[in-house]
Amino acid sequence: MFVPAKVNSPENIGTVELFGTGLSTDVQSIIIGLKELNIFFIHQPSMPGSSELFEFSPLGTIPVLVHRPNAIYAARDRVVLFEPLAIARYIDEIFGASDDPKQPHLFPTPVATHDRNYNDNALLRVEIDQISSFVVIQVKKVVENSYVKPFFALRNNGASREDITAALTEAREAAEQVLVLLERIIASTQEQLKLVNPEYIFGTISWADVFLFPILRDLKATQCGLLESGNLPWLSAWLQRFSQRPSAIATLGSSFAGSV
Repeated sequence: MFVPAKVNSPENIGTVELFGTGLSTDVQSIIIGLKELNIFFIHQPSMPGSSELFEFSPLGTIPVLVHRPNAIYAARDRVVLFEPLAIARYIDEIFGASDDPKQPHLFPTPVATHDRNYNDNALLRVEIDQISSFVVIQVKKVVENSYVKPFFALRNNGASREDITAALTEAREAAEQVLVLLERIIASTQEQLKLVNPEYIFGTISWADVFLFPILRDLKATQCGLLESGNLPWLSAWLQRFSQRPSAIATLGSSFAGSV
């Protein structure tokens, strides 16, 4: 299988296509990541299960990233990825690789095993992986899939606020529980890494932030009050900060939050 060398500039990046509707929080996250890393890409807003996706994704799921290092329609030497965490790692390690200290990264660059910072670097990398995985698997399932999506489905079908609240009481409680747990995990991780008053989960923006943001933005748009309750002070302040980033603003229009 062809694996491209690391690319360092728009001139040798080839063509990057991202498939998936902007309503998907995973797709929004990949778009945010690409924009944060200043990577040019072509967005194909395909719906899950659409015919063109099955060429790339065995289950027709989104997002799908297709990288053609040589030409836009080249069938050879293309890289196809269909899982969000794999896409994120590929984007950062292939497209974000550069010796330029000004080049942003969403995942720490590995250091040599003989480097005195090797252990700290390795710990930071696995902690980002761990929280990103928790967000993509657990937080997305409990918050986005079980509360946010049903909320907007009921709203769009004309249900009253009272009926929505009654129908989703248990789902809201489950969402609160998983987010309180996440806030504790983040606090413990920041303490372990000796981060003092970090603006983002790991001090500077990382894939963990990028995957979490669209989910919490949609949750806030439901006006359920969880992020204003006082039980999630760090996440509430973090969401406000991230919302001001140009990459976040660029993805608002296609999100559930953008429909409010």
